[in-house]
Amino acid sequence: MLYFADFKTITQKSEEYFNHNHPRNVGEIVKILIKKYPQLKNILLEAKTNKIKDTISIAINHSIIKNPNPRSESLQKDDILAFLLPISGG
Repeated sequence: MLYFADFKTITQKSEEYFNHNHPRNVGEIVKILIKKYPQLKNILLEAKTNKIKDTISIAINHSIIKNPNPRSESLQKDDILAFLLPISGG
């Protein structure tokens, strides 16, 4: 798991490994992350629906996934996962 922006600030890490009982899909990693870092819930999920926000891009092995239901996206043991916030600035 790679952390950037607010994710890095909240976790105080740039990366984290989940070696034992690795998550099988994005939905499982979301549950693990929110349990470990409750502040991530407001960044990751829509308040009313608990769906992953449309503004969050999800990269697996450095490729953005285009799944309308990203929670179901499968993960393999050595996959690299990152949640990316929208780029802003001026």
